[in-house]
Amino acid sequence: MSAPPIAPVEPPIADPDYRLSTLANGLLVATFPMPWLHEVGVTLVVRAGSRYEEEHQAGIAHFLEHMLFKGTRSIPDPTALHTRLEAMAADMNAATGQESNAYWITLPPRYLAEGFTLFCEMFTQPALAGIETERQVILEEMREDENDRGEIINPTLLGGKLLWPDHPLARSVLGTPNAILQIDRTALQAYLRQHYRAANMVVAFCGPVQHETALSLAQAALGELPPGEPPPTLPPPPMPPGPHWLAVDDPTSQFTLTLFFRTGGYQDPHFYHMAALRRLLDDGFSSRLHASLREQRGLVYDVWASFTAHSDSGALEVGATVSLDNLTTVFAALLEQLHWLSRAPPQAEEWQRLLTRWHAHLITTLDRPADLIERYLADRLFDAMEPLSAAWQRINALQPEELPAVAEQVLDGGNRVVILVGPNARKKVSLLQNQAGQRVVH
Repeated sequence: MSAPPIAPVEPPIADPDYRLSTLANGLLVATFPMPWLHEVGVTLVVRAGSRYEEEHQAGIAHFLEHMLFKGTRSIPDPTALHTRLEAMAADMNAATGQESNAYWITLPPRYLAEGFTLFCEMFTQPALAGIETERQVILEEMREDENDRGEIINPTLLGGKLLWPDHPLARSVLGTPNAILQIDRTALQAYLRQHYRAANMVVAFCGPVQHETALSLAQAALGELPPGEPPPTLPPPPMPPGPHWLAVDDPTSQFTLTLFFRTGGYQDPHFYHMAALRRLLDDGFSSRLHASLREQRGLVYDVWASFTAHSDSGALEVGATVSLDNLTTVFAALLEQLHWLSRAPPQAEEWQRLLTRWHAHLITTLDRPADLIERYLADRLFDAMEPLSAAWQRINALQPEELPAVAEQVLDGGNRVVILVGPNARKKVSLLQNQAGQRVVH
């Protein structure tokens, strides 16, 4: 009888070739040389998100992100600013998170100096014009998370209020309508002065660019920024014992059923265990949620699991879009899949498949500038992810036999938040309550 095939051993992962320098004011400058590219991408990350806002200014980090695109001192008209940049074939965008603002621009190498200089004027000399117009844009953006009665229907926002009660992590990065209505030019300028400082910022260049060139450009455009100080980080309070239930009516054709579990963050010793549990649930059509609920039983079209982490806290999310006919069956099926995580480790074949896919995902990080910046630069602002080489060493050292104990602790019913959004959800959630024997919160 022939011996079973030996599972492949994934090789170590090398860190990318990159250079770091720090300007005299504390600004971190990085270059990731990618000479095969035909454009240069520049990303500026600021430690300034919704986590660092007072309740009365909720949404100001996102509001400021919008406003920085509205002209500079040298080109105060927003359309003229974008016309000038787009004449250089530049593309810009930005995003606001709970712990960061990120801005990026891509452009041909021959326009790097001019384009980068103008890009940086957005942060050092913004015009902050058209506040009232942008205020209305943001209020409209907020309505995407509401039903026809103005109630929040975004499960992530609903779950956050129970996972991190009375803490900025629970708030939408968009803020609240009342706060947005009060934000004015003075408040925006004050937030800019407080947070957009060298100690809170990193800038990275990816593409065909020399480190010395990038360093010179950064010094000229951002070297006069005051050093500043990192904002204080308020740790979230403990989550009250659950399970917690929340149901919101929304006149759609299906329900969104979401289960949240509070976890540790990047610095938690079980961070990679949680990441592995998430991958067992949702990483390809052969992963457990897709294979069981969709491929084998045809209960859902859309099913998912995600793991969101900050430096000091996080959340595992498991959910599905489901019809009323299948609501209780899908709820039971989700609980069953979570139950199995805490009862038995994955078999060798499943574990090897998980490691192979995880390794491949990490390797392709080397081809994704945004992921490189998040891993190698954002870490220095937020105590976030490790370099690729160290991350793979820790992942490869995981033992599948360790996972059930971690799952049992995190997936305990007392750590569960259930959100149901859909037609007559406040009434229909009783069907799920009967399965779990719990009370719903409206």
